[in-house]
Amino acid sequence: MNKIDEKINALKKSNKFGFMGHFIAGFPDIPTSIKAAKGICRAGIEFLEVQFPFSDPTADGPTIEGACYKSLENGFTVAKGFEIARELASTTDTAIIVMTYANIVFRYGTNLFISKVKEVGASGIIIADMPPEYDEGIIELCKQNDLRIILICAPGASSERIRQLSEKGSGFLYTAMRRGITGRKTDISEETAEWLKKVRSNSILPIAAAFGIRSKEQIDLLRDMSDIAVCGSYFVKKIEEAVQNGLDVEETLYKTVKELIG
Repeated sequence: MNKIDEKINALKKSNKFGFMGHFIAGFPDIPTSIKAAKGICRAGIEFLEVQFPFSDPTADGPTIEGACYKSLENGFTVAKGFEIARELASTTDTAIIVMTYANIVFRYGTNLFISKVKEVGASGIIIADMPPEYDEGIIELCKQNDLRIILICAPGASSERIRQLSEKGSGFLYTAMRRGITGRKTDISEETAEWLKKVRSNSILPIAAAFGIRSKEQIDLLRDMSDIAVCGSYFVKKIEEAVQNGLDVEETLYKTVKELIG
């Protein structure tokens, strides 16, 4: 069984709330990024996004954008990204999800990229700027390779659009809690709660709430509104702080996740 499905089934069976971490492959360098990712995974999360940096990450805010630039400056390549994903898939029990932008997939070669995601042991893929109408056959390729293609649902989507995204995607529906880019803190307001309620009632997939999560209080509020919480930009800042202060990156990220999920 696909590991994303395994994790979701286990969450449902135990009536637990899930957590997905997100990190930038190669930030600030490859060894440090692997240590950070292993710390995040060791804390007991279900899912981990391995973001392959892109020079124009349109869905990402300044924190992740800066991390992407740093990784690229330090020599990140797609081949290195796949090796990072392979290392994490083979040494942790976390479902690994490759996250990137369409340009990288198309330049690498769609068939080859999807095959490589499967080969390295990842369980799914997120392409941040790919609407399903312009998938160039990627959704079908993921099905053929037993990979989950996780689509993104942005605020303002109609009930029909939410259903459509959940039917075309698989695994879970990545749900942005506000418009715009990643990174800024998101208040879990009544408006946010209503939006998540709308998505949940129209999606045939579990929903993952994302954008601006950085506290246990936020996550506790989301437990009744969604199925999975996603945290990314906050981890970039914690990695930066650990490096600047000469701290153990793996241990720092492990403790950070434990503080978030309890």
